[in-house]
Amino acid sequence: MITAADDLRTSSTFLTAANLLSIARAALSVPFVLVMLSGSPNARWWGLAIIIVAVATDRLDGALARRYNQVTEWGKILDPLADKIGVAGVGLVLLARGEIPLWFVASLLGRDLLIFAGGIFLKIRFGLILPSNVVGKWTIGVVAVTLTFALMGVPGWLMTTGIAASASMLLLSLALYARVFVQKMKG
Repeated sequence: MITAADDLRTSSTFLTAANLLSIARAALSVPFVLVMLSGSPNARWWGLAIIIVAVATDRLDGALARRYNQVTEWGKILDPLADKIGVAGVGLVLLARGEIPLWFVASLLGRDLLIFAGGIFLKIRFGLILPSNVVGKWTIGVVAVTLTFALMGVPGWLMTTGIAASASMLLLSLALYARVFVQKMKG
């Protein structure tokens, strides 16, 4: 049985398997960028393989944290930060290759920077770490599918639909995060 003291000790732990997987997922951005900009004829497939590994670590870190009661404050920061780093890396590479529009990458990075800055402010000012919400998780999922479509060279209406759905989800999730931020500031 886990006691309150165990919960407190666990919540501030940094070196857990789940947190290390989050760090590894963020670090996978480097080989992804290098492979995608290498000019290799198989760059897309290697890039896709790296993304699949990153997605697997994302699923595994959450499962490990819950299974072994290692949900930590660090994990609440590292997991979404790793997602943001990975998505930014993929988005910037695809933008550099001319495969997605600038406005889309700007809205993606802008949303993530605003959420990250707001989270840092709440942590410093009030000691609060806001967990990811369901809409935010769905947003990352929709964006990830859209970026994967772009990586695979999916043409036409499917790509346009993915970008439109992603942009809508980015706007909705930013509005929901902003609402929570304002509520925390007021109360």
